[in-house]
Amino acid sequence: MVRDGGSDGVGRTILHLDIDAFFASIEQLKNPYLRGKPVIVGAGVIASCSYEARRYGCRAGMSLRQALRLCPHAIILEGNQHTYACFTEAIWEIARRWLPEMETYLDEAYGDLAGTEKLFGHPRRVGEELKREILERVGLRVTVGIGANRMVAKMAGKSAKPDGLAFVPWGEEEAFVADRPVGDLPGVGPATEAMLREMNLLKVRDLRALSREVFKAMLGKNGLHLYERCRGRDTRPVHEREIPTTISRETSVHRPTGDAAEIRAFLQYLAERALRTIRKLGLVTRAVRVRVRYEDARGEEAGQTLDRATDVDEEVLPVIWKCLDRVFTRRVNLTHMGVVFSKFAVADPQAELFETVRDARLSRLHAAVDAIRDRFGHSAVTAGASIALLGKIHQDGYGYVLRCPSLTK
Repeated sequence: MVRDGGSDGVGRTILHLDIDAFFASIEQLKNPYLRGKPVIVGAGVIASCSYEARRYGCRAGMSLRQALRLCPHAIILEGNQHTYACFTEAIWEIARRWLPEMETYLDEAYGDLAGTEKLFGHPRRVGEELKREILERVGLRVTVGIGANRMVAKMAGKSAKPDGLAFVPWGEEEAFVADRPVGDLPGVGPATEAMLREMNLLKVRDLRALSREVFKAMLGKNGLHLYERCRGRDTRPVHEREIPTTISRETSVHRPTGDAAEIRAFLQYLAERALRTIRKLGLVTRAVRVRVRYEDARGEEAGQTLDRATDVDEEVLPVIWKCLDRVFTRRVNLTHMGVVFSKFAVADPQAELFETVRDARLSRLHAAVDAIRDRFGHSAVTAGASIALLGKIHQDGYGYVLRCPSLTK
């Protein structure tokens, strides 16, 4: 029987679901010719690659130029975000019937199974049924990890990829993580991993020799988290995020570009899409970041807090241009760019009482444009800098058809 979880998370049952080689798997499902072949989805860099391509050393984030050196016969596809979004929603719809509380991301989800044992039985059965139903109804293979907390569930799944299922029995979390490389622990990035390796701390069990005070002195607040995680403990809950932490729109470009007008056009279009979502959720934002990646794979980003919370394009775009000036400083073409909004709050209806005439007009303007786009598609209205993409980027009813854009909300 599944034991009820206490405040320390012991005894809870968390399921982690990961869609294997997400974009590439969908392309192989759509086109039988691609099955069993090394498939790469991306533009400039790899957004997703099949396991056949991974055997040659290809991985997400790698430049396509390097990927083709490793795997010259790889099949490279642009991808289509509308198709991928449909598959994601179909999978989450199935998962929600098994997971009463679920937290979703681009190609993975966490679910809390606490209290479901009388209805569904052992958590391993839930994982097996979930995998079977997704494969039968959607056609994609997923990996499932199950454990007493989020970290152990995700690490268990990682150990069983692809198309696997791993269950860590309650009480065995500390033993399960002991012999994992330190880089497998959440919160251990490349820099932290390099520092720990210099100290000859190679396995998770080696970290247990360090006291809580030493962890804090070395890594601050993150060090305290690692002190717990190297012992198999993780108290982060699973919850539906009503107000998101971030809303982002990013894309790889069709060809590397250094044209300032084209870069602004892409960023305005991405900002328009994100702000339309923000308005639809009834939110306002206080912070924005601009991200770019150069053709040589170097990435840069810059952010700024807004003078006041807003959901209006005209108040956000000048800040985006300032951030762009800070990150686009090299004479190297860009292959990827995006905008990320954060610091959200629920829009206050009473704020309308204090709006200026200009504010009121802009609010009515965007409400009218949003209504048109909701009815006829985003491409029904094209304005501002994004007009520069007309004739260069294909449009459908949804809008510009971008190459491997971010689907994160």
